[in-house]
Amino acid sequence: MKKSTAEKAAAVFIAAVLLFSLCGCGAEKNESSAEKSVQNSSEAVAAVAEESIEEASGNKEDSQLPETAESSAEKAESSVQEASQEESSAVEEISENAESSAEEEKSKAQESSKEEEKIRTQESSSEQSSQQPQQSIEPSRTESSAPTVEVTGITLSDSSITLYKGYNYTITAQLMPANATDRNFTWNWSDDNVISVNSYGTVTAKAVGSTVITAKTTNNKTASCQVQVIEKPVQQQPSQPVQQSSQSVQQPEASQQQSKPATPELTGTYVGSAWFDDAVFVGDSVSVKLQYYAENGCLGNADFLCAVSLGYNNSLWDLNRRGNVHPLYQGKKVTVDEGVRLCGKKKVFIMLGMNDIGTGVNYAINGMQQLTDRILQKSPDVQIYIQSVTPLLKTITRSDKLNNYNVAKFNEAARKVCDERGFIFVNVAEAVDDGNGNLLYENCGDPGYMGLHFSYAGCSKWVDYLKRHVA
Repeated sequence: MKKSTAEKAAAVFIAAVLLFSLCGCGAEKNESSAEKSVQNSSEAVAAVAEESIEEASGNKEDSQLPETAESSAEKAESSVQEASQEESSAVEEISENAESSAEEEKSKAQESSKEEEKIRTQESSSEQSSQQPQQSIEPSRTESSAPTVEVTGITLSDSSITLYKGYNYTITAQLMPANATDRNFTWNWSDDNVISVNSYGTVTAKAVGSTVITAKTTNNKTASCQVQVIEKPVQQQPSQPVQQSSQSVQQPEASQQQSKPATPELTGTYVGSAWFDDAVFVGDSVSVKLQYYAENGCLGNADFLCAVSLGYNNSLWDLNRRGNVHPLYQGKKVTVDEGVRLCGKKKVFIMLGMNDIGTGVNYAINGMQQLTDRILQKSPDVQIYIQSVTPLLKTITRSDKLNNYNVAKFNEAARKVCDERGFIFVNVAEAVDDGNGNLLYENCGDPGYMGLHFSYAGCSKWVDYLKRHVA
């Protein structure tokens, strides 16, 4: 049974709507798919409508019902119009859905792009953080490209030394300027049979003789030191009775007079090295040189609490104070009073003041009184020996106040304090000066530098003076 034209049109319209719906529910939901579906649906509706019109107008069997055909045609045309309207609505709805989907996709894409940018930013920050240590190395590259500072000269702590065979002594070298780039130099000596020298400048006396040590920089700047090695003499202590043979008793009076001391200085009691076994020496850089010299055993088993730049006043500083220069005892920094207590010695030899006089003589004396008080509080049974400050070379003036006039003034004030407190004053200055209150040139180990530290000859006279005067 044939379906009416209206029913066909309605069926076509429904099919078109279903097709639109299927297209709208697709995975992609884009505008091009919607347009394609609408176009196909429109063509199908038009074809059915055209077929219905032809059928309505050209069907001879139904020609006797022209009104019905025309009515059918009108209905078909109306259906087509309705289908067109529905089609337009569907197209608009699909377009809106497509636009909405496109907007959503665009929004998601923007959010995704922002998230990716954030991740890239974090990764970039992480990479920069991981590269930071490499950036911190850059300044060193800049420093390495700094201009080179050439060495202009080199000086030695001693211009000449005399060593006993079998003993050691350390010579120090000073490069100029202090900020020279290349700090390397070598030690050379003319006779391997007489001495040897290690990289630290320690000289070992191997045999009697003489030689020359030369320090040479990379750019051929040199400084030299004369070395004399002698046999160690056998010393007899005048304080001990000397057994003489009958033959020596029968010697002429003239021979006996020749064996007497040549100067009045030698008439006192002359102690041996063992006398210093229970002594500790406290001092600054001048005493540091004595400590090196005493490695040959000339002061027995004495201890040393010495430090460069140490003075009476900064020896009172706490250990945790910034810039402190306290000495070491068994590898650990200690205050002087604590160091004396720890070593347990009964004799304390103090030579300080050179680093205080520049501030004032009274300032130095006040520091001396405070330090000795502290020592006696912790070690009440010790005997304190105050050694005089030794002079500078005549040509040297360290400051307006640190000069030989104030050195002598301090020593006189220190002697009075010793008399008042029962300390023993040892005037080492008179053993090394030139008779006019200046350091004798041959006793100075740094005449071209500070002009106040001792040479080997100066240290030898220092020790000899102590052995004659301490008893």
